[in-house]
Amino acid sequence: MSVICTLHHHVGAEGPFERGLNIASARDAYEAQIDRLERDYDVIDLDTLLAGRLPRRPLLMTFDDAFRSVLDVARCVLAPRGLPAVFFVNPGLVGDSGGEEELSLDSTLAWAANTAGLERVCAALGIRPHRSLGTLIGEEMATRGAEARKKVKAQVLAAFGPPDLSGRAPLLRKEDLPALRALGVEIGNHTMTHVHCRALSESETEAEVLDAKHQLEALAGGEVRAFSVPYGHERDLTPELLGVLRASGHRAIFLVHARSNGHRPAPDVWYRTSLHDERPKDLPKKLRYMPLLRTLRHQVRR
Repeated sequence: MSVICTLHHHVGAEGPFERGLNIASARDAYEAQIDRLERDYDVIDLDTLLAGRLPRRPLLMTFDDAFRSVLDVARCVLAPRGLPAVFFVNPGLVGDSGGEEELSLDSTLAWAANTAGLERVCAALGIRPHRSLGTLIGEEMATRGAEARKKVKAQVLAAFGPPDLSGRAPLLRKEDLPALRALGVEIGNHTMTHVHCRALSESETEAEVLDAKHQLEALAGGEVRAFSVPYGHERDLTPELLGVLRASGHRAIFLVHARSNGHRPAPDVWYRTSLHDERPKDLPKKLRYMPLLRTLRHQVRR
């Protein structure tokens, strides 16, 4: 069996800053999934993945973004069972103050759309109306580099802010990264501020990828060896980005696409399957059979 890689984001209730982003998992659903995954698979760490000496039923658990709920589930759910994981963090969202400067563009857009309406958000930005928050982020924002995204965020906050941050899922603090490592969670790179890498200039790539790696290493107290492509799309893993990642010591690179890792695009690139509130009995189909079908369709279309 090829290695299966799972992906979660925030484990807990979603508020106006998360609703519509498809990143939340209910805590009870998450714990039920872990019960099933621990029973059906051999959960591995990044060392085992990189060494290639895989057990019979290998599964790697990963998280993306900078939600503090991951620290709680690592402490209360994963560590007591001896289960490792990899947490891909955006250091630009990690802080102490909890102020709006730590809001990602995605969370800013979600908050504005959930409080003022998506149509008004698009009008304030002077762009065509979008049918969903997903298309606004996945199509419109995908063409904007890091500096352009900062301007969009400032426009939204100026038009609809300031937001009431009490409704936001808490984000990591600087002291949480060493605590996560002590709980068996390896820290990986997810860019500085969560951007579409296809739109980055050369200087923005350095800031978003290389500076993020160095900052995470300083905060966590250990080497950062893995990178998760924000939004998980292969279009964002450009040849230029791939060269930067390999040259800077990133030894494992993760997409999403929910395809089989028996047919990976490169030896150091892995696919993941995103999980939310799926029932445990549905996990075999989600993690084993559907990725094989997606891989077959992808190969036929190429």
